[in-house]
Amino acid sequence: MSWGTNYDRQTVSDPLLLVLRICLLALVYLTFFRVLRAVWVELRTEHRVVAAAPIAVPGAMPSPTAGGSSDPPGSDIDGRATARIVVVAPASSAGSVFEIEGEAIIGRAPGCGVVIDDARVSKLHARVFHSGGHWVVEDLGSTNGTLLNEHVLVAAENVGPGDRIQVADHVLDLV
Repeated sequence: MSWGTNYDRQTVSDPLLLVLRICLLALVYLTFFRVLRAVWVELRTEHRVVAAAPIAVPGAMPSPTAGGSSDPPGSDIDGRATARIVVVAPASSAGSVFEIEGEAIIGRAPGCGVVIDDARVSKLHARVFHSGGHWVVEDLGSTNGTLLNEHVLVAAENVGPGDRIQVADHVLDLV
């Protein structure tokens, strides 16, 4: 029996399906372009490693191990401050040595003085620099923080031989 007009269900829903398909396609393209933009920004900033000039750290406490040493790291025959950072842990990286002169950035970015290839390490994670006759370490606003001798580094602190700097699972010694 006919109730007046025969409506074909498929023809009634065609305009609605078309609109939904267009919206879905727009959403997919928007997501794709946002991901592409995020990757572009990451790659572009990867090559911009900005190292701040060394600063004097008022109130930084001298390291107990650095105070008694008559030949602290930082003396070079040319008068430049030099030291070595040795990776202690994890076992896969242990023994790696990084020579630093004046200052070094610890991070994931290729231009860092101490490059640690770990996703938990920020691109510019921490900075070790020579100031006022002492080596100083400071966190550069890293996501996961920096530890100095197993305590969280809140402000810049003096560091010397025997002190342990930890970023993610990587433990570093200044020698």
